[in-house]
Amino acid sequence: MKITIGQAYSFYQIGQRGNQEDARYPDSDCPTKGGCYYAVCDGVGGNDKGEVASSTVCQSIGRWVEQHANYTAFGKVEMQDLLETAYNDLRGVATDDNRDMATTLTFAAIHDRGITVAHIGDSRIYHIRPNVGIMYRSDDHSLVNSLVHAGVIGPEEAENHPRSNVITRCMTANSSEEPAAAATLLIEDVEAGDYLFLCSDGVLHCVSDEDLLEWLEDKSTGDEEKMHKMAERCRNSSDNNTAYLIPIEAVDDEKETDNTIVDVTNESQSPQTVTIVKNRPTVNDVRIEQKSESKEDSPSGLKKFFNSIFHK
Repeated sequence: MKITIGQAYSFYQIGQRGNQEDARYPDSDCPTKGGCYYAVCDGVGGNDKGEVASSTVCQSIGRWVEQHANYTAFGKVEMQDLLETAYNDLRGVATDDNRDMATTLTFAAIHDRGITVAHIGDSRIYHIRPNVGIMYRSDDHSLVNSLVHAGVIGPEEAENHPRSNVITRCMTANSSEEPAAAATLLIEDVEAGDYLFLCSDGVLHCVSDEDLLEWLEDKSTGDEEKMHKMAERCRNSSDNNTAYLIPIEAVDDEKETDNTIVDVTNESQSPQTVTIVKNRPTVNDVRIEQKSESKEDSPSGLKKFFNSIFHK
């Protein structure tokens, strides 16, 4: 299929934080139309130099796109290569003082097989079809979300849980840690009028799923105004907040889809009820090999779990 991307829009705000630890690719409120690669990263606040980690990964993705991007396909091999490059660059800028710096990642690649989306941590990716619903929402790698999945707490308790700032997966510069895998999905059911939405968790403090659907379904406003409204809502967020809205302008050779509507309760930390179409393919973890550590230095499974718990 041939997917044409319309004009994307973004915002990038410091909120009520003292420093900006979010980063994005492309780094522009109004990037060149038709771009096929987008990313939002959020530095982990409990670790030194989260802003260095997030900007390093976004810059690394930008260089990878310039050097290696194949606009006809983006599969597991390409995702592994991009991740390995980003991890190498992240660890390349680490020092003794900031070796534990870390970041989340959300990423989208538009190509001729569909749209590949990937995430690590609690920054989020949405695929939205106005007047149909949320086709896909990434499942946060967070302690609270793990408790919901395990049945320890309910979605209602999760929404304002005191440990909502704890994530269970992130990209770290520490070479003694096993590189976190990216939860990756190939979206093949794509139609003109769909949107991709990538955001850091600061946006989610201010914008609900219902808000997002309402704004994107409003035909009286253009995409730039939609993002302006969202930016105004998020301006005083307690966290940094960054978002990308990417419209699907046209799709050639669209496949017929079964548009049976099913209402489900998403198993993420939000108690919202969302609408999905068809059965979404399984999300796969894409991993890279850890090459720099010896077997003796490799953390145990229990240590890996506790090392992966970062406060944002």
